[in-house]
Amino acid sequence: MMYLSNLPTGALAHVSSYLAAPSRALFAVALDHRDVDSSSAIAGDDWEALDFGDIEKDLAAKLSDDDIRGVLLSIDAVNNLKRLRLTNCINISGAGLDPLRGSTIIQHIDLSLVGDHESAKLDPEPPISCAEVLPILDSIIERGEDCSLEHLQLPNEWRKERNTESDFHAFLTRFNNYLSSRADVCLKCSCNLSENNEIQMIDLAGSEYGTQNYTCYDCMNKYCYECEDHLFGCYIRLCHRCEKSYCAHCQTVDYCTCCGFSYCVDCIDSKQCSQCEENTCLDCIPGVRCHNNCGKIWCIPCVEDGDAFSRCDSCNEAYCVDCCNSDIHAVKFCDVCKDLHCGQCRVKECKEGENCCAGCYQLAFPVLLEDKERVQTEMDELRSEYREQSNEINELKRKVKDLTGELAEE
Repeated sequence: MMYLSNLPTGALAHVSSYLAAPSRALFAVALDHRDVDSSSAIAGDDWEALDFGDIEKDLAAKLSDDDIRGVLLSIDAVNNLKRLRLTNCINISGAGLDPLRGSTIIQHIDLSLVGDHESAKLDPEPPISCAEVLPILDSIIERGEDCSLEHLQLPNEWRKERNTESDFHAFLTRFNNYLSSRADVCLKCSCNLSENNEIQMIDLAGSEYGTQNYTCYDCMNKYCYECEDHLFGCYIRLCHRCEKSYCAHCQTVDYCTCCGFSYCVDCIDSKQCSQCEENTCLDCIPGVRCHNNCGKIWCIPCVEDGDAFSRCDSCNEAYCVDCCNSDIHAVKFCDVCKDLHCGQCRVKECKEGENCCAGCYQLAFPVLLEDKERVQTEMDELRSEYREQSNEINELKRKVKDLTGELAEE
């Protein structure tokens, strides 16, 4: 019987060349009986970057620590790998990262387990463990001047609660000290980033606890928060959803004027408030909508100020201020009786003759006139449809009569 593993190494290497990078390495791991040289030939030698997001999400979610360890060994990650992303590897503890111990070449490690522009918060929480991963990370930053690590994206689960007595906080302090010792400078103004006493290299006490400051997730260039882009303000910003920092060159990040958070445009499609015309994230858009379904957006502050909507005193439906100014059916304020009613409710009250003043009659008249015109138009359309159907019926009767006559003659 012929097995796949019995094929020549050259043939297997050719087959693997058509696979995504992680799949090539997994393919080599599956043929684990072969020698190191054969496994390297099958996996390939271009291994500066490894992103498990390049394979199917369901497959990545099934990978174990043994699978991750096998992949890293097959590509000699400790000597080759510069960027590692464990995208969708939600079933690992992190023990499989052991082959990276002491790496002096790794520059970027993403342990968030989520893909590009996805929420950093996973439910249920993945089993990735500080106890397994932190010793491996320590072995990397302990290399001091030989260490190349520039950016570390940590899981949201580790950063949710700040505990200064925890092993995690102690690691963050060590990592912050390591980054400070590099004396990195801003690419735009050349200021020394580690000399900023207010903002450290790692957020150790703020609202974004455990995230890395100054460093762009994509290009890993460093920028201070004083330098600004002429279009988007601060040159580097942290997205509140994916919890990654991007420079203005790599990603457009919008600022929500309501909550004060920034968001990648690929994470959240921010809207412009129709009232104040400021950018507003979806979390700051209230649930209230205009009854006319006009599609316009209002931010929470404008709604709370009471200037964005008016509600009918009778049906309690809300109409936006633009519709109230332009649509006779929307809510109008009566200067005489001081009531707020939509067109339909005002017409109803005027027809019933209850609580209807001269001002209400004046506001109801355009609605009644439009309703009359609409009803007249509908009646004209029905009459036209009736005439067409009558003509069709008469034509059918004529054809039946002609057919009946022909049959009688036969």
